[in-house]
Amino acid sequence: MVLVLLSSMSAGADTDAQPAAETHELRRELAGHNFIPSRFFLDPFVSTYVGSETGFGYGWAQGRTFDVNGIPISIANYQVGAFAQVLDYQYGFLAWWAVRVSAKLVLYSGINSSGVAGVGTNFGANPSIGTTVSFRVGENLRLGGTLDLTFGPAVFFNLVQAVKDSINSGEIQSPVNSSSVFTLKPAFVGAWAINKAVGMTFSLEYKYTSVSGGTAGGSANLFQSSVLFDFDMNALNWVPIGFIGGFQTQFSVGDTKFREFQYNFGIFYTAVKPLNVGLEVVYNRAPVVGNTEIFLSSLLGLIVIQYNFN
Repeated sequence: MVLVLLSSMSAGADTDAQPAAETHELRRELAGHNFIPSRFFLDPFVSTYVGSETGFGYGWAQGRTFDVNGIPISIANYQVGAFAQVLDYQYGFLAWWAVRVSAKLVLYSGINSSGVAGVGTNFGANPSIGTTVSFRVGENLRLGGTLDLTFGPAVFFNLVQAVKDSINSGEIQSPVNSSSVFTLKPAFVGAWAINKAVGMTFSLEYKYTSVSGGTAGGSANLFQSSVLFDFDMNALNWVPIGFIGGFQTQFSVGDTKFREFQYNFGIFYTAVKPLNVGLEVVYNRAPVVGNTEIFLSSLLGLIVIQYNFN
């Protein structure tokens, strides 16, 4: 009996002495660094995740004011408010391949008199599908490609444009203009773990956009490049807080005319590796959809929640 008890105690002691099982590495990790995602930047990771982003924004621009005949008479400050809601889901079928779907609602409208007249009210509902194929190159680097397809309706309300169109055509034109938007975006993407606390994602994209229907019809061919850094203080056993900072820009293909640039900053809670919760702030300068003569500067705050299953 004594021998049995001693044997049991010895076995229990051996069990207690065993080291804890190692934490499973997520697909968003490289060389011990867990990358913080941004909804505005592409990356090569093929994790399975579900996410939601809700954003509010404010924009401003210098634009022309018009008389009742649609003739420009002076310069005014345009002010715009915006709301965005995005839902995302990606499934990683293999360690090198994932497929995703998302739905995005965006509404922005002038909030002062000149903004209402010059920018109007714009609404877009755009579902998208995409895929990522990528491979690990050594311990610190992952490279691959993505392909995304976005489509859906867009509705514009602009009273000044309706007056101008009515004068030009000699008959009354509706201030409501609807169109269909189609975007195809293949890209080269990569991620580099500089060390356990710092990572960098980067991409080079080609973007083809076609707008059909209404007066805003046409197409655009753009190149877009981006780079995003993230810094996780939790990896250094400081505090469970991480930061992101990035830059991206777009240029027309075959035309050196500047089109758009964007700066991104964010702060995230990083104590739970599979969970990404934080606030992302974006400064963007781009032409107003449906009115490319007005370049709008804007600030957008985005509340991000994403859970990674692997």
